[in-house]
Amino acid sequence: MLHISDENHSEIKSPCRGVCTLDLKGKCVGCFRKLDEIANWSVYNNFQKGEILKMTQLRMQLPDIFDS
Repeated sequence: MLHISDENHSEIKSPCRGVCTLDLKGKCVGCFRKLDEIANWSVYNNFQKGEILKMTQLRMQLPDIFDS
């Protein structure tokens, strides 16, 4: 019998930090998501959310490259 843990099916939580302020390029200064990513978070699947979280890390660490 195959057992799939609940961990694999849990919803990825929003990275919101409660700052909710956009910079001049439309990126949140708290969670590094763009406005459309924030607005659509509830309809994204876990794969899409994971990809956005990867991008937020890049935006935070390499703003000169990923801040377009």
